[in-house]
Amino acid sequence: MINSKQSVYLQIVEDVKRRIELGLLTENEKLPSCREFAMQKGINPNTVQRAYTALEEDGYIFTVPKKGVYVCARDTVRVEIIAKQKITELKDAGVEKHALQKIIDEVYGD
Repeated sequence: MINSKQSVYLQIVEDVKRRIELGLLTENEKLPSCREFAMQKGINPNTVQRAYTALEEDGYIFTVPKKGVYVCARDTVRVEIIAKQKITELKDAGVEKHALQKIIDEVYGD
């Protein structure tokens, strides 16, 4: 998997995306932790974390705190998972529920 022409984290991203799209990795399948993956491939855990972050931003994987990293369900479910993650981030950042509801209403035009 690792060659010298493309950065390692991009190689990981492309490989995981390809494996998901081919069905080799299935919905809700647990991926190795960053540390485990790094040890298997002989690379830095920060490189794996960067790849996992990119994959999560693209909606291919999701993280359950203290549980692990999992393959997202396809299509609609993937959107729901991303929405939940973003709402959780906003909640953790201190955005109140009523303020978030107001923003949602503005976006949807209610």
